[in-house]
Amino acid sequence: MKRTPFFDFHKKYNAKFIEFAGYEMPLYYTSMLDESVWTRKKASLFDVSHMARFLVEGEGSYDFIEYSFTNSLRKLKGDVKAQYTLILNDKGGIIDDAYIYKLEVDRFLIVVNAANHAKDWDVLHERSKKFKVSLKDITEDMGQLALQGPYSLDIITNIFKKDITSAKRNRVFMFDDVIITSTGYTGEKGVEIYGSPDKLIKIVKELLKNPEVRWAGLGARDILRLEAGYPLYGNDIDEETDPFSANLGWVVSMDKEFVGKEALKSKDIKVKRRGFIHRGRGSVPKKGDKILLDGEEIGYITSATYSPNASSVIAMGYIPLDIKGRVLVKSRREVYMDITDYPFVKLPKW
Repeated sequence: MKRTPFFDFHKKYNAKFIEFAGYEMPLYYTSMLDESVWTRKKASLFDVSHMARFLVEGEGSYDFIEYSFTNSLRKLKGDVKAQYTLILNDKGGIIDDAYIYKLEVDRFLIVVNAANHAKDWDVLHERSKKFKVSLKDITEDMGQLALQGPYSLDIITNIFKKDITSAKRNRVFMFDDVIITSTGYTGEKGVEIYGSPDKLIKIVKELLKNPEVRWAGLGARDILRLEAGYPLYGNDIDEETDPFSANLGWVVSMDKEFVGKEALKSKDIKVKRRGFIHRGRGSVPKKGDKILLDGEEIGYITSATYSPNASSVIAMGYIPLDIKGRVLVKSRREVYMDITDYPFVKLPKW
């Protein structure tokens, strides 16, 4: 099993570990609920070095990315240098979701899910043969951290002595050999930090000197992303899911050519990823639980948790487009849930 460059820190702070995507990763340090609350109030440090990172360079980089991903690089205007996007198969199914960062005119960093590392590499490597590009897997050469929470931008400003306190989402900042991006998977203001493992270890030591910064594990990360309404690959989206049913049509640019576009043109969208909430404590559904309306099965749950920040049981799943009101979820214990929009908590506008 692999370990990230920050494993010794996790041991020191008494992390409870799990195996995830071939890595020994921290699930939590104190508790998943405590770490989720701290993130929304202060700043939490996440080790996300298990994510896969690819570097694209060359004169054909722009065309390669336009062809391989659903979102359009034309949207990267001014100081907006990053975007969320999808990789589709020929049938319009989601191979993976990803983030793309424009580092230079013909140089891009692509970050994809750890569990899809090998699959995504094979797909993108095959597609890259059509273009004049160099595609490199730099996962082992570069570490990745996320500092998330309302204090994050102030903390980074103090460490790097460069004011990013007013940074908007999807910006990219270069600090010599460190890349800092105003992105994340929690819905909070925050940054992701990329650089050599040695450099990032020094940054971690500086961050942990601040009493407002605490480690948080994968458990809190999952709660936070669900509170924000963000999909998790393998749960909420997969190769059988199209972007429109997944409520991700906003990252599909149908005015350009990309793999899967033709299939999307003829998609008959009958279901949609929706949010569900049960106020207060209650039975937490699990992936695959059936959703019933008037005794008839109409859909299924893809993700669920107890949200300490909403003080509610929250979930996402797929149901027909026109369904409203309250449904019954058949789990270990039956629970009534109201259909709602996400996010489930108030998120900052930035």
